[in-house]
Amino acid sequence: MKKIKVLHVVLSLGTGGLENGIVNTINGSDQERFKIDVVCLRELGELGERISNPGSKVYFDSSLASGLLNSIKAIRNVHQLNHYDVIHTHGWATMLAGYLAGLLEKDVIVINGEHGTLYYKTVQQRIIQRFLFNRMKINLSVSAALVNEVSRKFKVNRNIFRPILNGVNTQRFCPDQQRRQQIRKELSISDEQLVVGSVGRLVTVKNYPSLIKAFKLIAERVPNALLLFAGDGPNREKLEELTQQQGLKDKVKFLGRRDDIPSVMNAYDVFVLPSYREGLSNTILEAMSSGLPAIVSNVGGSPEIVIEGKTGYLFEVDDIEQISSKIIHLFEDSEMLREFSNNAREHVVKNYSLETMVNNYQNVYQELIDSAEGIH
Repeated sequence: MKKIKVLHVVLSLGTGGLENGIVNTINGSDQERFKIDVVCLRELGELGERISNPGSKVYFDSSLASGLLNSIKAIRNVHQLNHYDVIHTHGWATMLAGYLAGLLEKDVIVINGEHGTLYYKTVQQRIIQRFLFNRMKINLSVSAALVNEVSRKFKVNRNIFRPILNGVNTQRFCPDQQRRQQIRKELSISDEQLVVGSVGRLVTVKNYPSLIKAFKLIAERVPNALLLFAGDGPNREKLEELTQQQGLKDKVKFLGRRDDIPSVMNAYDVFVLPSYREGLSNTILEAMSSGLPAIVSNVGGSPEIVIEGKTGYLFEVDDIEQISSKIIHLFEDSEMLREFSNNAREHVVKNYSLETMVNNYQNVYQELIDSAEGIH
């Protein structure tokens, strides 16, 4: 059987949910049926090192790392090396270059994936993307909510989109008492302390100031509570300043970028993500797979994965009272905290496994090839 060749087009494989999802898809793919590569247009990024599939390659040409014409050339250069069946772009930043590169090549199918970051502020952006969405063989999305949002903002038919929900490696992200003890010892956290944790880039869209302000209320009611941030980014200094202003210097820890997130998750008791917007967060799935109740803002695909009052809670963006009261409620009821933890793990294992996500993407690629070859 001839392998189906797929080329993902990204700006980089830097740390992020989109990039993490691509790495997971590549590592979980059927090597007998698929060859899946990546071309980076702006920079290489550190996640490329996590690709363990021996048949997959990451391409980056630093001499072509700027401008639309160079991006088109970079895609074509790699395509002409391997003659891909499918070029899979990921959003506004890569869709135009992928589409134009596809026009210059024969017998290649161009598709697009949307992951939650939309660019629609200018009329030009909206017009170009609306045109491109309608030229793709198919548009994929990480949640049904995102399909609705794209359809509304760009005035395109929902039928040209198909949601494929993210999946998580439930063996890598799992409750582990030994890892919990080790990481807590490393971080000087006692068994009695209750940890509110988050994982993500310290950037504006994650809205971490609201969590720090909410934690001030939590700390007043639960003196043995701690707040941990795993991740780095341009807003770290401002967040540290806010922590000082709130009188929380000894209660909040910034761990920086970590390469042992499955272990770090085990140090937490609840996971919180207060973002202004999300597609369908891999990090929420990883936290729930690790047995953490997820307390997250009611945006994007989050309501599709968090079962209110069973695996966690949803709150409205910036509602500090809601964030704090829901966490305090769990911390003051250890039996409920344990129940939510078990429910979260069970829900992800049953519905959001990595295998399910990978199979869904592979089925799309196979359908596209079958359709192009007239197979029914």
